[in-house]
Amino acid sequence: MELWVLLAILAAATQALRTAVQKKMTPQLGSYGASYIRFSYSFPFAWLIVLVYMILIDAGMPSLPTMFWFWINIAAITQIAFTVLLIMLFSHRSFAAAVAFSKTEVLQAALFEAVILGVVASLQTAFAIALGVVATVMLSLAKSSITSRSVIGTIFSKQTGFGLGAGAFLGFCTVAYGAALKHMPADDVMLNAGLAAAIAVTIQTVGFGAWLYALKRHELVASLVYWRDGAMAGFWGTLCSLFWFAAFAMHAVATVRAVGQIELLMSIGFSYFYFKEKINLTELTAMAMLALSIILVLLA
Repeated sequence: MELWVLLAILAAATQALRTAVQKKMTPQLGSYGASYIRFSYSFPFAWLIVLVYMILIDAGMPSLPTMFWFWINIAAITQIAFTVLLIMLFSHRSFAAAVAFSKTEVLQAALFEAVILGVVASLQTAFAIALGVVATVMLSLAKSSITSRSVIGTIFSKQTGFGLGAGAFLGFCTVAYGAALKHMPADDVMLNAGLAAAIAVTIQTVGFGAWLYALKRHELVASLVYWRDGAMAGFWGTLCSLFWFAAFAMHAVATVRAVGQIELLMSIGFSYFYFKEKINLTELTAMAMLALSIILVLLA
């Protein structure tokens, strides 16, 4: 097995673990507090790993260009938006269905490319997008009675908005992180990955923390009270970012993301065995269709 494949699988696994901890903590912390622990408790882990690694290889802090700072700030902000929307979706859907909704980011990226840049999709890509739309509608309707009113209501529902919004922000986030990594001067893949992750989580901890202090102070306080579970979310989140960034630096982002879709299977396992959530046949079918559509887009 090539190293980038192993890194993509490890990234998907640690991402599923991190998200599971956040879902578990949502009742105690609220949606914003559960989102914040992914960043605030990643902060010390990320910098500890970077500093230890720099000491081991006897490297100094590299000088980072303006374009790196531009893209890393966009990536950090859009990742906060994605995380908050995903956590909010947990109160409306099962763990597995929420994760599946977020995976529409690949399909949305293809649509954005066609609308904004005028890039004409291939027949395979067009079919994959149509399949993904059908799968998303099926996910939305999986727990509803099928009537014309319920179909329209579900498509324009809050849960569908959260899911598609999470996917859109995740798509922008991934592209922005990839752009930031390309503007890093160091040749060391692990140093670049670790440093990008540490800088991003610093921006997120300070910026999101200031917003919480001003508007959701009780959730900020709760995130500090439940520090043991928060530390677990931070630990898994740090490893997740390192694995993703290192894989992106070694191989094409699209192919890495295709391997990373294994997170869908992991999320089904967490949903059923850990959270004891029932997944019906319609949801399973929709998830399988969505996974297939994403792979078709990435391999087109």
